[in-house]
Amino acid sequence: MKLWPAGEIATLHKLRERFLAGTAGAADYWRYPDELPLYDSTFGERIGWKWDAVLRELALRGWQPRSRRVLDWGCGSGIAGRRALSQWNSLTRYAAHDRSTMAMRYATERVRADFPHIEISPSREVDADTLLLLSHVISELSARQLDELLEVAPRAGEIIWVEAGTHTDSRRLIEVRERLRRTPGGSPEDHGRAAHGTFEVVAPCTHRSACGLLSAKNERHWCHHFAHVPSDVFQDARWAEFGRELGIDLRSLPYSFLVLGRDSAPQAPGFSRVIGEAREFKGHAKVLSCHVDGVADLMLQKRDAPALHKAVLRGDEAPLFRWQIADGRIVGGSKEIGD
Repeated sequence: MKLWPAGEIATLHKLRERFLAGTAGAADYWRYPDELPLYDSTFGERIGWKWDAVLRELALRGWQPRSRRVLDWGCGSGIAGRRALSQWNSLTRYAAHDRSTMAMRYATERVRADFPHIEISPSREVDADTLLLLSHVISELSARQLDELLEVAPRAGEIIWVEAGTHTDSRRLIEVRERLRRTPGGSPEDHGRAAHGTFEVVAPCTHRSACGLLSAKNERHWCHHFAHVPSDVFQDARWAEFGRELGIDLRSLPYSFLVLGRDSAPQAPGFSRVIGEAREFKGHAKVLSCHVDGVADLMLQKRDAPALHKAVLRGDEAPLFRWQIADGRIVGGSKEIGD
């Protein structure tokens, strides 16, 4: 027996086709009001799991925004804003921005229902007290539209930007990182406010230097990670049917992300981060490791450090390590956060 009505499956196919075709940014993504709750409970929820992974990592790193106002830019169904409001009770105001008035209305109504204590802000301006959230928008922006966004973004207090974990989207997000890194903040109206410090990279990077993936030898690589899918999803018949009907592997949830803050505390020296997933071979593993000195493909033999080898292959979120390296191989080290 089918658990999803045929009409809903057809709508989900159309929504996915619009996104994959890259045409969603050319016009209003939403055609009918009932598309938004359907999207929110399916594709939106999967995006929410990516936000959960990012927010868990930020908690593990001991970081939180100073801003009190959320601006959910390109809000869609508002999944990013609701995840942030759930994470930090220091946030007191919410604003939705989208080309679609239908989407802004839905996102705002959900916030009103789920967070009645949160003030709905009518302003969509970006200022020093703004936590700017962006989610799965980069593939929909032309070069000109991205330029316009990056002219406004430096006015924010902090930015959390989450994208699909594709090579193309990740590479565009690296460009954003390099353009915003150490960018002075504020606008003339913000004169004298505390958030005027430069943007510093908070995550996923372990350093503030230029991205090591920009070197010619790393052109084929991209900065992506994998979010954990809640275990109960795999016991849910509706999710199983959703995956089959849409051709989606529910087990794999890649994402790319960037978090920027003002004068954030630097990472401790010596941290490295595993990009993507470690690859397992007989007796050893290989990891694409990001460090202040760049990005390198490193080997870790099981016999050199059995416990570390196991931790690397476990594939935890926020895979930050301190490596001990000899002759270009990892010979020891420790897991820093996320145990």
